[in-house]
Amino acid sequence: MIHLIVGNTGSGKTTYATELKRKTNGIIFSIDRWNKTLFLADKKPNDELES
Repeated sequence: MIHLIVGNTGSGKTTYATELKRKTNGIIFSIDRWNKTLFLADKKPNDELES
């Protein structure tokens, strides 16, 4: 079975997915891990968008 969990930033998706993983002995595929691995090392303090 596949569960697709979507929602706003900070809405508890990762917390919910972690609990679901524990209850079902599942696997989590998360964009958060990919973004951190691929882009965090290149992030600079002034990379944010202009207001």
